[in-house]
Amino acid sequence: MIKIFQMGDLHLDSPFSGGDILRSENGRKRLRALFRRMMSFVRENGYDLVLIPGDLYDTGYLSEESAEMIKDEFASLPCHVVISPGNHDPYNKGSFYASASFSENVHIFSEEKPGNFVFEELGTVVYGYAFTSSSHRENPLEGFFADSDKIKILCAHSEVGVPLSSYAPMSYGDIEASGFDYAALAHIHKAPEVYSSSRLTAAYSGFAEGRGFDEIGAGSALSVSIFETGEKKEIKYERLSFSEYSFELLPINITDLQNDDDIATLIEKELDTRRYGANNSVRVLLEGLISVGFSPNLSYIRNRCASKVDYLEIKDNTLPTADSKALAHDPTLRGELYRTLEERLSSPDMRERSLAAMALRIGLTALDGGDLTVFLPREESDMEEAEG
Repeated sequence: MIKIFQMGDLHLDSPFSGGDILRSENGRKRLRALFRRMMSFVRENGYDLVLIPGDLYDTGYLSEESAEMIKDEFASLPCHVVISPGNHDPYNKGSFYASASFSENVHIFSEEKPGNFVFEELGTVVYGYAFTSSSHRENPLEGFFADSDKIKILCAHSEVGVPLSSYAPMSYGDIEASGFDYAALAHIHKAPEVYSSSRLTAAYSGFAEGRGFDEIGAGSALSVSIFETGEKKEIKYERLSFSEYSFELLPINITDLQNDDDIATLIEKELDTRRYGANNSVRVLLEGLISVGFSPNLSYIRNRCASKVDYLEIKDNTLPTADSKALAHDPTLRGELYRTLEERLSSPDMRERSLAAMALRIGLTALDGGDLTVFLPREESDMEEAEG
């Protein structure tokens, strides 16, 4: 039996460019602390292999602090480490992978064509390849077969199942036809279901810890055990989480609420119920139907609730209460306005739907002679989301 720790898409030294300088640096510190927790777990739990299928760090620039930490942590492990560089941390001249002096237990793929590292004492061969730039448009496994009587593992950064992908396109069928027993994958941050057939198990580790509102909830890594049971290998896996910080989406229905304080009170209650606090960034999505003439003061509401969490955003996705059937047949300008916006009001695109709703509110309020100052913009800019 061999025991594998699989992690990917950590993106050390991410810029976190949507926040202020302090928030950005805190984000980078969190990722370094997360990496140390993972490596400590490996040391304490008897792993034979650490597999990192890409995007260990985020850009060509790696801070000295992160570079030294990576080398020191790897050197402290009593097992082998195999890295397949991805699109964010490609292997090329001058890259950290090419220029750093690693301990002997670290093995890094350096070419786009598949290579391998043989571990005789484990009865295992790990195959893989490297991105050498920010894209890899060819299928690395085309015409390739892993010819070995040992346990055969693929460690790969790839967008599996997307034939026209720029990120090492391949299919699970390609991996299976190449003779692998297990495939350790990275690149898709929201890990899909583990692929399992009579011959192959393939799994994405998923993002290690969220860096924006496109990486919701706890991050993950994988603990994988492979047992020799004759021709077919028995593979068991467990998804683990080491993240202490998370980004969260919180939908709040404010139908029929007519003032900002009531909305803020409802948000505070929901934040408490979910126990969101100092280790959470939360994006509140206001939903439901509200009066045509009422526009929530997002800045005021945010300021009232912001102390409950590390970072708070509020988005207004509400729709104006209006008799749509009556408006659809209204021969006046009110009806013409509604009919112009009707298709966009039901758009699957949230931004388009919100803009149409706001346009309808403003238009109907203006036609009714209402106060338009309530619609003046009052919200801060968004935190930039993480990139894949």
